[in-house]
Amino acid sequence: MSESSRVLRSLAAVLATALPSVLAFWSWLAWGGEVPESVGTHWSSNGPADCATPTGEFFAATFAVSTVSGGIGTVVAVIPRIHANGQRLALLALGSVSAVAAAQWLVSAGLTLHAGDPYRAVLGAWILVVLGSFAYGVIPLLLAPPATNGRRSPDTHISPQPSRPRHKGS
Repeated sequence: MSESSRVLRSLAAVLATALPSVLAFWSWLAWGGEVPESVGTHWSSNGPADCATPTGEFFAATFAVSTVSGGIGTVVAVIPRIHANGQRLALLALGSVSAVAAAQWLVSAGLTLHAGDPYRAVLGAWILVVLGSFAYGVIPLLLAPPATNGRRSPDTHISPQPSRPRHKGS
């Protein structure tokens, strides 16, 4: 894989890891003051929320988790010394964490906005969006540069020295 291709794939992985926090921030700006003071954040049954959290606090917490994991993913994606398989595994985990945090904000705030009151927001099948967001980490994993299958560049390859046969009694 050429160096320019590797850089482009790393950049794509960075963008994919950052996307969930960008979407969360965009929703914060777009919804502005329309979201009630608190959002529904816990559901014990198929009914409405049984717990609410102040909107600003919930956004700050979920946005921080999404942004920090996206930031760490950025660092992991651009450090060339990290083994490709380790880098890809880290991007899988960090992309998942970033997406789950953003999805929690988007679903909770969206449902509360739609219901008009946090205690009337019903989660229902929207739980599948939050659970499914775990799979988002596969995207940065697939975009990251692939492992080299054990091949090394000629300047770093070390050939083993042939061993000499041992003589008994010497």
